[in-house]
Amino acid sequence: MSLLSFVGCWLNHHKPDRRKVEWDGRGYVGHCRHCGVAIERHSRRNWRRQKPAGDHSHNEPTAT
Repeated sequence: MSLLSFVGCWLNHHKPDRRKVEWDGRGYVGHCRHCGVAIERHSRRNWRRQKPAGDHSHNEPTAT
């Protein structure tokens, strides 16, 4: 793993192992080819760490 790859992963910018990317019925998922973490595609060329199943906190309003 190069230093630039490490920095990208640290900033949550991952690159998939394209041979192992799968469609899970909701979107494309796979693992980062540099750090091995589970990732999901948010848009074209935009892969981020996969949220745990059932974690929909980003859709819920925040309490004030």
